[in-house]
Amino acid sequence: MLKNKILTLLILIFSLALVTGCGITPPKSNPQSDVPQADPSTETTYPLTVKDDSGNNVTISSQPKRIVSMVPSATETLFALGLEENVVAVTKWDDYPVDVQKQAEYVFQDSLNPNVEQILKLNPDLIVLGLMGHDPKSIEAIRNLKVPVITVNPQTLEATYLTIETFGQLTNTQKQANQLVSAMKEKEQAIVKTVSKINSADRLKVWTEVDDNLFTPGQGTFLNELLTKAGGINIADDVQGWGQYNSEQVITKNPQVIFETYDYYQKDAVANIIARNGWQNIDAVKNKRVIGLDSNMVTRPGPRIVDGLESIAKALYPDLFQ
Repeated sequence: MLKNKILTLLILIFSLALVTGCGITPPKSNPQSDVPQADPSTETTYPLTVKDDSGNNVTISSQPKRIVSMVPSATETLFALGLEENVVAVTKWDDYPVDVQKQAEYVFQDSLNPNVEQILKLNPDLIVLGLMGHDPKSIEAIRNLKVPVITVNPQTLEATYLTIETFGQLTNTQKQANQLVSAMKEKEQAIVKTVSKINSADRLKVWTEVDDNLFTPGQGTFLNELLTKAGGINIADDVQGWGQYNSEQVITKNPQVIFETYDYYQKDAVANIIARNGWQNIDAVKNKRVIGLDSNMVTRPGPRIVDGLESIAKALYPDLFQ
């Protein structure tokens, strides 16, 4: 039961690979970085061949008009590029932009093993899948539909930018993608510049948990990158990928700020953290710096990820952002 719960959680945040022992290592992402990118000021010329995050070369014969998106971050990206009328199907996890599910022709309840016949009925000319949690047989069955399938798995900010640019190239919205990425990079750089004013000795120690079993992001994870860029010091930097701490480890490392990302399904998450036995002497608890983060904003590698970075930086150093 516990393993299933953790697996479900990690699938939802779409950042990592399956649980293996007590640690999780993100798979490699963005092989398409090896493919020369087109000039963002030009229109896409079809047929177009790109390499997706599974390493497959995918050929698009013409500009996609009917897109099935099985990845919430990809859906957000497609909408941000002005392609909302072309996204014909999403998943039950898609909740941004508001009413996104109402705009789609179909909502898949199982995004990992979707009904192949239903996909075919939608007559798509592009299908977007994630790598995380998918049964290889399910992916192969979808590819056998002979519809172009793009798999995405960005694990860093830079990979997220590249993924957005790739979507722009695929859908002939390169100008919009370039503008979006430029704005995101500008905001990221402004945040990093602001927190750079903080001396190393004054940077805050942070504990982040993605569920109440004390699973936490370590080195090589998306959340660790955000925490570091926001000026925090991750107390779990001894973990590679995702790992599980015990209560005594957190108490010993005495974080000054505690973040949780799961109050969207456990409303009393912050209160439960504060009430944990032995945690009353942790600086973050004593100073009332136990903070809930918007899980979608800090874990979905899409257009809002830099807003997630900003939310972390503001939570850590509010005086710098007044």
